[in-house]
Amino acid sequence: MKSMISLGLLAAAHMGATAGTTTLFESTGTNCRDFAVIAQVDAKVARSLVPAKYALPKTVYGLVELATCESGTVGNVSTGAFKIAEVAIMLPATKGKPAFPLGGPNLYMLWLLDNDAQQSAPKVAAGYPGGVVDISFDPPTSGLIREQRAQIAYDGGYSMKGDNLTLKINVGKKVTDQYVETPAGTVHTTNVIDSTTEGGFSIGTVTFAPGSQLAKLFGKTKVSGLAFGGQGSYRNTTELITSP
Repeated sequence: MKSMISLGLLAAAHMGATAGTTTLFESTGTNCRDFAVIAQVDAKVARSLVPAKYALPKTVYGLVELATCESGTVGNVSTGAFKIAEVAIMLPATKGKPAFPLGGPNLYMLWLLDNDAQQSAPKVAAGYPGGVVDISFDPPTSGLIREQRAQIAYDGGYSMKGDNLTLKINVGKKVTDQYVETPAGTVHTTNVIDSTTEGGFSIGTVTFAPGSQLAKLFGKTKVSGLAFGGQGSYRNTTELITSP
């Protein structure tokens, strides 16, 4: 299955070399609960990880996020329940797009991880760093203050915790743009999050392994920052953008 997806994406990339933009794959997640922490990172380390074509603000923030979804699809194929985890460096808002938290952020992705091979395969084949790992995240589904805890078996292992004030409101549609540079060109994912019926903010912490990439990026093995979480469904479209 993975080899078939890889061959399909390579063929798409070849066509994209003359077409400019080629859709690689689409995926969805239904009734997902997410948890994220945003904290300041070392600007010099961030600059070393993000290609020069992407502008960075004077103060740079990193995003550590994960989610668990009741069901999902890749193309037209159902994958069942799955979990995802990602780390990214936040890019400036583009013209016409509301800045975070009013709108979804622009992100340069350091990795996209999954606990489901079918969800992971097209992302890795497209060029996103990642793979299949153990992700421990079982968020509570009731209560005004919800204790969030997570453990991700990657980069030496890292953990997240925080308490979110859950508000029973519909915060509307948000669009997150994710980028990574690959030998074939720019891979861009448009992540449209629909019908988020709950959203909450608090202070969260993330703990990293000594000497890990995240410890170097954030400048220490434990950081605190803005934590947020919610519930909703998403639709992703991933495309390859090549130079004319």
